[in-house]
Amino acid sequence: MKHLTELFATVAHRVKPPVLIALGPPWPVANLVKELGLPEAEVTCAQFDLHQTARVRETLAEVGVAAEVVTVADLWDLPTKFNTVIFPASAYADREVKLDVVEQGYHVLAPGGLFLTLSEYERDSQFAKLQKKLFGKCGETPSSEHGMAFFSAKTDDSTERRRHEIKYHAKIGEGAPMEFVSRPGTFSYGRFDTGSRAMLEVAEINERDNVLDLGCGNGAVGCLASAKAGPKGCITFIDSSLRALALAELNAKANNVTNTRFVTATRLEGLEDRAFDVILANPPYYAKSEITKLFIEGAKDLLRPHGKYYIVTKMPTAVMPLIFETFGDCSVIENRGYSVVISGL
Repeated sequence: MKHLTELFATVAHRVKPPVLIALGPPWPVANLVKELGLPEAEVTCAQFDLHQTARVRETLAEVGVAAEVVTVADLWDLPTKFNTVIFPASAYADREVKLDVVEQGYHVLAPGGLFLTLSEYERDSQFAKLQKKLFGKCGETPSSEHGMAFFSAKTDDSTERRRHEIKYHAKIGEGAPMEFVSRPGTFSYGRFDTGSRAMLEVAEINERDNVLDLGCGNGAVGCLASAKAGPKGCITFIDSSLRALALAELNAKANNVTNTRFVTATRLEGLEDRAFDVILANPPYYAKSEITKLFIEGAKDLLRPHGKYYIVTKMPTAVMPLIFETFGDCSVIENRGYSVVISGL
């Protein structure tokens, strides 16, 4: 979003504090805070993920500006106090996430408040339709190389909250099917991930095992693993996303998965050493291997003696060196077009 400040300058006169910046990458968010030039108490930056929240705080410090930075599972968890909500919409963001942010942003606006979208696209027809449907009207700036801005005022006060979520069923082998809720911005949205299925079909999980669902997303992997661990087993769900943990807890309860624990953390803090018999990991490989490295290196101290670590990948040549460096040895099983790498102590 290299032209964000130029685009914002065309609509800056419309902004009234207090301001919420809803999601957005760290540098664009920090530059927006700088352009606003408001006191720290008048600007809130909201993210779904603790890692992204930390990056926003670091970037604000680098730019030399200050704002309140919070992590939430839903934007509407925030108070209805903002006179302006700004959504710096990256081109790569999913349509469902964009729709969710617009709808949730409505509910944190004070009466008469303004919702402002900053889009990277030179010709964007999506947000005008979204905002007009929700707010009744939508103004926009002319198309330019800087992108387009869309603005709508909250003229009514509807309390109806629309959830953007998709439910799906999944099972492993002859196990009973389970139903899962998924929401935009979380892993495995709308369907059970094929890589996760490939890993669970291979993983050896025994009754009473203590299982860690590492980077749990909506919790589908941990819930399905619980069928093998049995009622005396224990499933721990961990993720850096508050939205993901909220879904994991919801799905575990709905599928009668008991003896559970839910941990929100950025670097596996809050987990005990030598606590798990089985660790299951399906990291997001778009993250420049940083998360993959964390998932591998951080897992070793968490395994009990003779415990098993499973990680699924389509890029085994990138994962194997980290596995050998951390665990010293491994085996690989090919399943459903994925490589399931197995290590242990």
